[in-house]
Amino acid sequence: MLAYGIGSLGTGIYSSTPGVLLLFFMTDTLGIPASLAALGVALPKFWDMFADPVVGGLSDRTRSRWGRRRPWLLGGSLLMFVSYIFLFTVPRFESMYASFLYVTGMFALSVTAYAIFAVPYTAMASEMSDSSQERVRIMAYRMTLVLLGILAGSALAPMLVGALGGGRHGYAGMSIVVGSVAAGAMLLAFFSTRGVQLHEQPVLHVTWREQARLVLRNHQFLYLLSVYLVQLLALGTMTAAAPFFAVHVLGQDERLIGKIFLVLLGVGVISMPFWSAMARRHGKKRAYIAASLLYAAASLCLLAVRPGGNPLLLYVPIAFMGLAFGGQQMLPFAMLTDVINADAHASGIRREGLLSGLWVASEKAGLAIGPLVAGLTLDATGFMESTGASVVQSTSAQDGIRMAYALIPAAVIVLSLALLRNYRSDGEQLVQVAVS
Repeated sequence: MLAYGIGSLGTGIYSSTPGVLLLFFMTDTLGIPASLAALGVALPKFWDMFADPVVGGLSDRTRSRWGRRRPWLLGGSLLMFVSYIFLFTVPRFESMYASFLYVTGMFALSVTAYAIFAVPYTAMASEMSDSSQERVRIMAYRMTLVLLGILAGSALAPMLVGALGGGRHGYAGMSIVVGSVAAGAMLLAFFSTRGVQLHEQPVLHVTWREQARLVLRNHQFLYLLSVYLVQLLALGTMTAAAPFFAVHVLGQDERLIGKIFLVLLGVGVISMPFWSAMARRHGKKRAYIAASLLYAAASLCLLAVRPGGNPLLLYVPIAFMGLAFGGQQMLPFAMLTDVINADAHASGIRREGLLSGLWVASEKAGLAIGPLVAGLTLDATGFMESTGASVVQSTSAQDGIRMAYALIPAAVIVLSLALLRNYRSDGEQLVQVAVS
């Protein structure tokens, strides 16, 4: 379980850093308008939505002496390392549109590398055990490590940018350090899982149209997928807006961004045993609802934060958001393994790769729409871009930042619970429902 989970350090680092810093880097360092920068963050992730199911299906059919998943882990790790460094190392173009095209293209290459690694990697979890309860333990290991990776990417990366002096030089230096650590963790997962015995069941060759038809009949998977997508939209909006909140509302620099995510994600990491116990005692669905409501309530409390105010008004709500965030990360993945195994019992077809690909695609969609919502909100409320010089934002722009950081995420998460009501069961009961 530890050998498998170590790769999540890399995926956590990679997935979090662009989500926290890329929109802010494009507007406040490269001088790209907020709406255009939001499009540059969103388009590559929308492209990746189509790539993820394809990678999953191809990994289902891969035959090699390393197994069907691990070759993809190797290729994705190496490509991610190169593309990530160049993502934040941008040449000095004369036109902001050239900078926009460069970053968008490099981000598209980078998210493709992430898909090559992450989709087969996610599928491996369902092949490690036939026990629903043991898969919860596997997810607890994995999500604890992915949160450590997200902690490094979200908290330490902004601090590193500030320590290196900010600007283009600070972001370029950060990309070398962070990219090396992320790729190293992903490569370690490839090498350290060579002795793991996976239950790789034969995959029945079915046409893509038939597979799509079967997926559309799997209502429990679609309900869970929809909830996860909507909640990630909320989290993506908050994450993209966090640097603007720290710099343009609270008047600090990138180091405060790191402190905010250090508290949020640090609490999230240590909350994993709590949510694992909650899932065993009350069921995964009820625990997931509790985590979602807690996050929404804590997020609304951030509307009271003002520059120079009591730090407790900032850090206490963020700590409770971190507690909720741990459950929002671990529980849906544990529920996914139940749905995948129920699908195999009901259809007689092993489709871990395809379903995992659709799951990761929804992750990309939510994290693409989130920054787009944040960027459009900033643009609509009058946010002014810059190339590193300090810009005093209007009251309207600061209100837009507060909306994107606290109000919109809370509202969207509450709305997602209407979808979660349709998800019917956990574990072995879900298998029985699917078979019947």
